[in-house]
Amino acid sequence: MQRFAPPEPTQLAGESRQLLAQVKLELGSEPIMMRLLSHSPAALRGFLALRQSLTQASLPLALRERIAIAVATANECHCCAANHRHFGQRAGIPECELDAAAAATSDDPGAAAALRFTRALVQSRGHVDDAELASMRAAGFDEAAIIEVVAVVSANMFANFVNNLAQSIPDHFAAN
Repeated sequence: MQRFAPPEPTQLAGESRQLLAQVKLELGSEPIMMRLLSHSPAALRGFLALRQSLTQASLPLALRERIAIAVATANECHCCAANHRHFGQRAGIPECELDAAAAATSDDPGAAAALRFTRALVQSRGHVDDAELASMRAAGFDEAAIIEVVAVVSANMFANFVNNLAQSIPDHFAAN
């Protein structure tokens, strides 16, 4: 059972209501994490701004979704893991690669390097060793792309923490 409930969109006014309407327009629904964040318009606005900014990153959507799955698995956030599997399916990622992302691996060498780096980043709380960084560079990631991986990991850590705190259950679309 959830520790605290997200407000119903009809109960919201002002900025939170407007921001959730934008989310619904983009995603076709209002994921529970976004609704939880709507308790604080500042938190919702900040998360959405980072999320939107990352769509302009050099990292493709499929890699960002794989990173989200790896982070959710590392943080045991079942809600985010299920939701990002759904988003990954929508992005055309094959099931075997979604499973691999949960194990921080991939058949694609570049994605595999990024997912190993993601796991190391989460486990070490950012204190990755030189070998991990060298592996990213060898896989073709420059400093900008490495920082973008850190930003994607950070955004997903935030989402995992919110969902884990609330003990959220996966959104209905994640079961489809």
